[in-house]
Amino acid sequence: MKLIRLSTGEEVIAKILEEDECTMTIEDGVMLMPAGEGKIGFVPFMPYSTGEPVVLRQNHIMFITEPNADLANQVRQMVSGIEVPSQSIIT
Repeated sequence: MKLIRLSTGEEVIAKILEEDECTMTIEDGVMLMPAGEGKIGFVPFMPYSTGEPVVLRQNHIMFITEPNADLANQVRQMVSGIEVPSQSIIT
């Protein structure tokens, strides 16, 4: 999963399937939304479209980075419905 900032200001966490000099194809996109007082909400990226994957133009992408582990795990859980265990070691 990667955190993608679009030129429109939207931030999307998604799996990158394929990329070339003109386009990037993503799936399982989740958009981050401010939810007040330091909180973040999640909404599906392009929920009104007919399906996945979504093709983005490279010139609409500002940057791509790794989301922090907690954020990535929350998105994986939301997309898959499977809870991701914490990184702590059980002794």
